[in-house]
Amino acid sequence: MTSSAVTGVRDIDPPLAVAVSAGASAASIGARADSLRDTEVDGGVRVDARGRPQPDRELRRLFDYFLSRTGEQSPEAIRVALIAHLQPHLAADALATVLAWFDAYVALERDSVAAGHEARDMEAAVARVRSLRRERLGAELAQAWYGEEERAYDDALARRRLLADRSLDEATRARRVAELDARLDPQWQAERAQGLELDSAVRQSRAFEARRVDAATRYAEREALYGREAAQRLAQLDARKAQWQDRLRRYAAQRQRVLADTALSDSQRRQRMASLLQGFDANERRRVDALARNGLLPGP
Repeated sequence: MTSSAVTGVRDIDPPLAVAVSAGASAASIGARADSLRDTEVDGGVRVDARGRPQPDRELRRLFDYFLSRTGEQSPEAIRVALIAHLQPHLAADALATVLAWFDAYVALERDSVAAGHEARDMEAAVARVRSLRRERLGAELAQAWYGEEERAYDDALARRRLLADRSLDEATRARRVAELDARLDPQWQAERAQGLELDSAVRQSRAFEARRVDAATRYAEREALYGREAAQRLAQLDARKAQWQDRLRRYAAQRQRVLADTALSDSQRRQRMASLLQGFDANERRRVDALARNGLLPGP
């Protein structure tokens, strides 16, 4: 949704939908928007001709936008801000439905982190999280929000199992992999081809990091494999990644000092945590929040 207006009408199936769009400034939510002040709201709510909210990815993006303030505002304050954003544009029953989905999504995110820690391995963790999605959201909403990434995971898992199956000869393995690829639509097949080259570049970059390979050697090896243009882009990515890690380390150290300061009240701690995020844009804040919630911020 790219309109600058808060609401708009566009054709979908059913024919009409009212969109609570991404065009509203976060400043309009109120002064308490904190780190999201002056940013554009990401995502929105579409309703059909009968005023019923549509459970699509735009709605999940809207929830993620508001939840990116987790850590600087209380869950109650985040929910109130979401209500303030939606209330002028939705009927009471539609708003109640969206809020019920929001509450279920928040519970799912919390329980998914716990499930990941408790699972014995990655496949068990994914299976448990997939089950939780349907328990918390219902089949329709879980499919709308997670169906695409679950299909991608299933395809990757099937491929990995084929490649690891030592009972298969090379010809049989190649045939079954081709059969797996044939089930993908043309767009997925094109993305798969790009993904394979990307996987190779990622593995190479990890090997470079493990061996502490200097920038000039990285460039030369990449140019030989992928060409000059790709080597230049990868060098730029290396530089941005290094800068990002430096920023994360500084944030993590400052955050730890705030959390350890017993002289701060809860209100002061929230204010300090919010101020630490001022150097990140809205998308970066969501990444930082996810890393912090999952204990994945870098050490000193």
